[in-house]
Amino acid sequence: INSRCQNICDQWDRLGSLSQQRRRQLEEAEQAAEYLDRLYLDFAKRAAPFNNWLDGAREDLADIVIVHEMKEVKELLDAHNHFKSTISDADNEFRAIVNIEREIAQLIEQHGLDRELLRNPYTDLSGADIRRKWQEVQQSIPKRDAQLQNEYNERLRQLFAEKANTVGPWLERQLEHVLSIGLGGRGSLENAVSQLKSIQQQTFNYKPKLEELERINQEMQENYVFENRAARYSMESLRVGWESLLTSINRTINECENQILMCNSKGISEEQLNEYRSSFNHFDKDRQGLDPEQLKSCLISIGYNIRPGKEGDQDMSRILSVLDPNRMGRVPFNAFLDFMTRETGDADTAEQMIESFKILAGGKVSILKCGLQIFLA
Repeated sequence: INSRCQNICDQWDRLGSLSQQRRRQLEEAEQAAEYLDRLYLDFAKRAAPFNNWLDGAREDLADIVIVHEMKEVKELLDAHNHFKSTISDADNEFRAIVNIEREIAQLIEQHGLDRELLRNPYTDLSGADIRRKWQEVQQSIPKRDAQLQNEYNERLRQLFAEKANTVGPWLERQLEHVLSIGLGGRGSLENAVSQLKSIQQQTFNYKPKLEELERINQEMQENYVFENRAARYSMESLRVGWESLLTSINRTINECENQILMCNSKGISEEQLNEYRSSFNHFDKDRQGLDPEQLKSCLISIGYNIRPGKEGDQDMSRILSVLDPNRMGRVPFNAFLDFMTRETGDADTAEQMIESFKILAGGKVSILKCGLQIFLA
């Protein structure tokens, strides 16, 4: 009886122990189920909005770039850069969601639960869906970078070409106008100076357009945009054109003002000056000054007497010794003008002296010494 009683007690104790063990297992399973349910719910709560964000991001990154102005490209670039600044936060959220999924799998494996429990009852989204979409976003970002940068660079090219193809011809027209004035197509010298100063002021007022091109060109350099087939002018050629225009204006103003002073100081009329300049420019084909043959033709064209044959050669030798003493082979306009001024002045003085003698002689072919002395006294 004692043996049977002891056996019953042992079985009761074993049953109690098994009952306690089973209770602990059930409690652990209950806790695991509750924790698993919380993980399911947490995954669903975080995966749904993140999935929506991924869908929107993929759509934005794949959107076709259609722009009409530089401003629109900049807005797209700003928006894309702002999007990239949020990627680190999105990456943290992605890792958190993936960790929840991993924890669910570990919990199921740890408790030997059915793998069907890997399916989340609160959402149809899976970790695989999230990982696939996240990878697509990661791959699309550099492609979008290149797409927007290429569009931005192309807009820079178009903007530079549009403005350069306007500024370049304007500079050329102004330079042609200045050269035309310098060659005599400007009326009086005073009028020429007035026109040139007006062009000079217009040029100064136009400078902001060149500065804008400089800014665009600088931006192109910073973005490694070195080729622009749409632009007929480079920034370097525009700078040279700008400097050439200002130099030509200042030089021509200086020439005109010097000619005004020359007319006043040497007593020649502006008509004579224009005649000399017109003839000089006609023979100065390359604008380098007159060579001896061109000088001879120019002098003859304005009525300067050069004798034929060897005597004419002697005349030219004398003239060149004055105009080109260093035998450079070219005669500039200022030297030519000085020579003609002296020659004209000498001719005027001789004619005036002959006319005075005629008056003193009273119509006779000669005048006596005593008569001349009386007149001088």
